[in-house]
Parts: sequence; C-alpha cells; structure tokens
Amino acid sequence: MTKGNRDPLLIVAKGGTILVRIALVIGMIGLGVAMAVSVVDSSLIADNIAISVEPASVAELTGGLTLVLFLALISLGLMYDFVTQLGRIIDTVGLGDPFTLENARRLRRMGWLAIVVQLVDLPIAMMATWLESNVKEGSFQMDSDISFTGIGLAIVLFILARVFTRGAQMRDELEGTV
Repeated sequence: MTKGNRDPLLIVAKGGTILVRIALVIGMIGLGVAMAVSVVDSSLIADNIAISVEPASVAELTGGLTLVLFLALISLGLMYDFVTQLGRIIDTVGLGDPFTLENARRLRRMGWLAIVVQLVDLPIAMMATWLESNVKEGSFQMDSDISFTGIGLAIVLFILARVFTRGAQMRDELEGTV
C-alpha cells in the first residue's frame, strides 16, 4: 500500500493477513514438532494412549496420528499460500491497480488452493474417524471438517479471476485506443 493510502478497510485487511500468516507459521511449527516427536519417540504418544487401547494397536494409532499431523501440516502450508496471495491482491488495491492479469492468476491459484485444502481434509476426516473408533475407553476426539463452503469459495474465486482477466483486457484495449 502507498503511504498516502489511509483506507481503514485495506489497513485492517493487510494487518489481518499478516496476523493470520503468523498464526499459521506458529501452527506449522507446532505440528512439525509434534510430528517429529511422534516419529522419533513414539513412546511418548503410546504411553498416553496405551491405557485405552490394546497394545497391538498402539503402533497403528501412533502411525495414524502421525499421518494426520503430516496432512494437517500440508493443509496449513496451503492456507499460508492462500493468505499470501490475498495479501498481494490487497497490496495492488492499495496501489490503485487491482485489475491485472497477475491478480487474475492469484485468484485462480487461491481457487485451486481452496479445493486442494478440501481434498487434504478428506483423508484427515477419515483418519480421525478411524482413530476415534479404535480408542476403546477414555476420551479421544479429533475435529476435522469437510466443508462445501471451501468448494463454494473456489467457484467464486474462479469467477472473480475471469472478471479480473476481462477487466485487465478491457483496460489494455482502452489504453490501445487512446
């Protein structure tokens, strides 16, 4: 954004994207550490779940949990890219030139990222259900959502990408006639 641009909405949006990216990095670090611990010393997890499951299935549960952590880490990385693209679009709005082919590309990328996050969440939800069903006693709960909102968001982003592409083409045509 330019120094002269004091649009409160753009300032809040830009600050929001920065805060979300920081939170995503913290989440990725936490998941990475948890995954490393589960791979290097699975006994830490096994000791906590051995009470409520049969000893033979502890290795399966630990492996399943490690897979869920890995998939969640991928999902957070995709979300980080999504928010980064959004921040770049916000920057161009602040500069006064949002209808560019580059922003159309960013919107398409965001649409694909939204779809891929939903696809990554599918095996997470399946693994979460499997893990919960294999814990016999005690409490073990994992939340994973498969949301049609993400697919709806992707459709809107693809449409906006076409709008931005057409807007950039119209601007180029207009500049060519002047």
